[in-house]
Amino acid sequence: MTGEPLRDALPVYPVNTPVVDVIKGLDRSGERHAVIVGMRGEYVCQIGPSEIRRHLLTGLDQGAPVGTIAERSPLWLWEQDVPDREKRRSIVAELRAAGFGHCPIVDAGGHYVRVMRCDELWGGEWEGQGERANAVERVLVIGGAGYLGSVLLAELLEAGFAVRVLDNFIYGRGALNGFAQVPRCDVIEGDIRNIQTIVSCLADVDAVVLLAAVVGDPASQQRPTQAIETNLLAAQAIAFACKSQQVNRFLYASTCSVYGRSDDLLTEDSPLSPVSLYARTKIASERSILALGDSAFSPTILRMGTLYGPSPRMRFDLVVNTMTMKAFVDGRITVFGGAQWRPLLHVRDAARAYVACLQAPLQVVGNRVFNVGSEEQNYRVGDIARLVSEVLGGVPIERQESSMDARDYRVSFRQIRELLSLRPCHTVTEAARVMYDCLAAGGIRNPLAKVYYNHYFDSTEE
Repeated sequence: MTGEPLRDALPVYPVNTPVVDVIKGLDRSGERHAVIVGMRGEYVCQIGPSEIRRHLLTGLDQGAPVGTIAERSPLWLWEQDVPDREKRRSIVAELRAAGFGHCPIVDAGGHYVRVMRCDELWGGEWEGQGERANAVERVLVIGGAGYLGSVLLAELLEAGFAVRVLDNFIYGRGALNGFAQVPRCDVIEGDIRNIQTIVSCLADVDAVVLLAAVVGDPASQQRPTQAIETNLLAAQAIAFACKSQQVNRFLYASTCSVYGRSDDLLTEDSPLSPVSLYARTKIASERSILALGDSAFSPTILRMGTLYGPSPRMRFDLVVNTMTMKAFVDGRITVFGGAQWRPLLHVRDAARAYVACLQAPLQVVGNRVFNVGSEEQNYRVGDIARLVSEVLGGVPIERQESSMDARDYRVSFRQIRELLSLRPCHTVTEAARVMYDCLAAGGIRNPLAKVYYNHYFDSTEE
């Protein structure tokens, strides 16, 4: 027998298969467990990637045979007992309690024959039938208390994932108040520049989403050293730690700001022309992370448009959100320049993109870069102001010709639309109306507080 999986409902590997090949096969199969058999085909056990990764964290070599950690299991059914309803249900109850969705069938000589789904063997109604179709069960969201992270957390939980959040809470803990008692969600406070923190957080996770960063041009200019440490050096270290521990599904949050300035409609293959430290750190991180990619470690880079919309960790330093806030506070919207292009993306549509990538087969999204947004929401800044003004009843617009912001670009989102069938569900006018109504109702007491602006690095006014 070789190290290649046999054809079955679950991947099947002989005991001499390197553990790295078992994890790689599971990542691509969409299953949570593989069947391990002896060299003569005798059934040994079912094993999942989380169990293998626990051993890797304690020093197991990636090339070690899976048989070194595969303990023989009694959880299987004799082939001749398949027709016996009572015996079927007895073993299925044990398998279900142990977290398995398939039952191995073994012949009279103890040789593995096939697997059957537990719900098939049970017969009739069984709450919680089967396993997740996707191999990803627990997701580590680094930066999960942030503007996008807190929205993504809710989307992931709703989609059935277990979630671990790692955040340094530089903007406070308020965004996670609604998740304090939620099952399948644990929260860890820590700094991503501490490699010990990162490695400990990787235990028992199947995927990592790296959102944490010094986000935005003003924030990066305010703290350039921290921006380089966080956006570049820490991102590289996290990706390398994931690869070392065979956490092969890695989603990295980048930005369309890497395109800088251009008159063309830009694709993922277009030249990059950064005009800020923030964009330069993102480009460097993208390149170093993609350089680690291989047939096992398969990172996905998501270049997002400019986000907008309400979030548990609200920001008013994003163009749509700023205009809406100014309409409420000042009774007018100020536009600097106005002719420059921006691709916009509602924060909930951004979160949906991450969920879609986690649910998609790894071979579809791995080692790829995606622009995230839609051509319909490529807007000139002046047109954004007009949309916000109109939906809020004709708020006056004050125009100033000069602009300190050199970014000016339009982006194509064809690839993510075609490969993942993703189209935005939310609009600028909808978001502006919701945010304005929240302000008017007193849902946010002081929208000028520092906590709502990334460059202040301050949670004291939360």
